[in-house]
Amino acid sequence: MSKQVKIIIEKDGKYLLIKRKDNEKKEHKGNWECAGGKLENKESFNEAAIREVKEETNLDIEIKRIIKEIKNNEKVSAVVFLAKPKSSNVKLSKEHSDFGWFTYEELKKLEPITYKDFFLELIDLSHKNYSA
Repeated sequence: MSKQVKIIIEKDGKYLLIKRKDNEKKEHKGNWECAGGKLENKESFNEAAIREVKEETNLDIEIKRIIKEIKNNEKVSAVVFLAKPKSSNVKLSKEHSDFGWFTYEELKKLEPITYKDFFLELIDLSHKNYSA
């Protein structure tokens, strides 16, 4: 099983989502999602998070903390990070067609979001026991 990262990018109470192109043959085409992807050979979860955000949005980020680790057979298979952007100049990859900064309330109404309930749960977790 490949290891993965997801990155929730928050700035001024808004969260960055990117929209998958409709013509993508991949699962979840046309859906809104947070940045993320698979780890490359010998890459750490942190390194993968920084690289994936750069590839998908052209943003440099500061990782604030781990929101959730997902385990499979006692081994970490995915990590969800909370991050802050160092700038707000988003430049999308060819996999994505749009982006937006959304408040939590806007996210609850936005459709379609890949794994929406889980994503909103992660947003809730990002606020617990944390002060920026």
